[in-house]
Amino acid sequence: MTIPEKSKALTGLAAAAVVAMLAVAPLYARQEQNPPQGTANEEKQAEPTPPASAQAGARPAASSTHPPTKGKFVGTHWTPYDPPSPESFPEGSVVHIIEKGDTLWDLAGKNLGNPYLWPQIWDVNQYITDSHWIYPGDPILIPGHPTVIGEKGPEQPIEMLEPPKPTGEPAVGETPQPRQPESGSPTSAKLAPTGPQLFPAAGESDVYCSNFIVDSFKAPDLRIHEREDGSRTILGTGDIVFLNQGLGNNLTAGDEFTVLLDEGVVPHPIFAENVGESVRMVGRVRVIALQENSATAEIVQACDGIQVGMPLVPFEEIPVPLTTPAQFRRYGVEMQTENAGYIVDTSPDKANIGDGDIVNIDMGSDNGLRPGDVLTIFREWGGTVKFDSPESYIEGAQARAERRRSSGSMKPGDFAQSILGQMVVLRTEKHTATAKVILSAKEVSLGDRVATR
Repeated sequence: MTIPEKSKALTGLAAAAVVAMLAVAPLYARQEQNPPQGTANEEKQAEPTPPASAQAGARPAASSTHPPTKGKFVGTHWTPYDPPSPESFPEGSVVHIIEKGDTLWDLAGKNLGNPYLWPQIWDVNQYITDSHWIYPGDPILIPGHPTVIGEKGPEQPIEMLEPPKPTGEPAVGETPQPRQPESGSPTSAKLAPTGPQLFPAAGESDVYCSNFIVDSFKAPDLRIHEREDGSRTILGTGDIVFLNQGLGNNLTAGDEFTVLLDEGVVPHPIFAENVGESVRMVGRVRVIALQENSATAEIVQACDGIQVGMPLVPFEEIPVPLTTPAQFRRYGVEMQTENAGYIVDTSPDKANIGDGDIVNIDMGSDNGLRPGDVLTIFREWGGTVKFDSPESYIEGAQARAERRRSSGSMKPGDFAQSILGQMVVLRTEKHTATAKVILSAKEVSLGDRVATR
C-alpha cells in the first residue's frame, strides 16, 4: 500500500471514531441530567387514562409523564407539592394518607365505587398538579358520592300507601334478613360527609387588613421609632424599621407585632351619637435583632402605607371563619327590627356597598354574634322623596324611615321591607363587629339594617 493510500485509510478510521464518540455522548449526557429516583417516596403512582367522557369538567391532565425533579421534606416524607395539613380540612371530612402503591384510579374505585370517577378526587385536591404522580405521606381529600341524573331527570319519590314498618321489628311471620349494602357503595368504614359543606367566609387579607371599632383606643407605648432608609416616607413589605423597645422590655427575636392606625371617631349614620373609634390593621413586623433599648424589625406584611410613629400590638392569629351558604329570599320575608343593628362604617369609604366589601355594624359579642354568623341586610321603606329641602333626598331611605318612625307618622309593619343581601361576621368586639358582604341583590348603604334570620 502506498503512503497516500495509508494516509487516506488512517483518516477514514479517525473520522469513524469521532462519529462513534458523538453518538455515545448524548447517552451519557441524558444519564447525567436525569436525577436519581432511588427514594421510596418517589415511586411513580401511574393513572390509567380514562375515556374522554370520564374526564368532562376535570382539570386537563398534565402532559408530562416524568416525575417532578424538585421537592422537599414535609414533616417526615418527601413531596414536590405543597400539601395542606390533614388537620386543616373541615370536621367530618374523609381524608386518606397516600400509601405506597396507591393510585387515584384505585382510590376512586375503593371510595366512590367507580374507578372512572378518579377526576372527582383530583379536582378537590388542587395541590396535586400532575395526576400521574402522587406521593406517600400526602393527604388526599375524598369527596362524597356524585349524584348521577339520567336523561329522564331525577326519579320521582314513590308515594307510600302503607306506613313504613318500625325499624328493627320484622313483620309477623317474616324472617329477618340482613341488610345488604347498596350497589356501588364503598365497603370502607369511612363515610363521606353528607351535611352542608363549609367554605372560607373571607380571604386572609380581609381578616388581617381590615378595621375594627372599639369604645375607645389608647395607643400602646411600643411603636415604630425610625426607618433604616431615611429617604423613604411610606414603607412597605421588606423594609427595615427600628422599634423604641428592646431587650429591657422582654422583646425576643422572632416576635411579631401588628401595625395599627387610629382612624378616629366613627359617628352613627342614623342617630346623633358616636359608635366608637376605628382602628385599622395596616401590616405586620417581625423582630430580627435586639439591643437593650431598641429592636430591628422587618415589615413582613403591608396592607397599606406604613409610617414612622405607628403603634404596635402583639400579633394574634385570627382564624378565617368557615360558614355554610344560607338560604336567601328577597320577598315574602319580614325581619324583626327589635334586635336588628345598623351598618355604621365601611372600609374604604364609599357611597354604595356591594359584594366583597368590608363593613362595620353596631352589634357585637354582647348581642350574641360570633365569627361565621350570616346576617341579612335589609332596609325599611322611608316614604317618597320630596325635593323641598336638600335633607329630604340627601339622607338615606333608612334615615327617612327612622325620622318618620320617631315622629309617629310611620310604624313598623306599615310597609314592606327591602331585603338587600347577606353578610358574614369576620370578628367581633364587645359592641361592634366587622363583616364582609357576600351577597348583594341591590346596592347597600350606610344606615341599612342587619339582623339574623
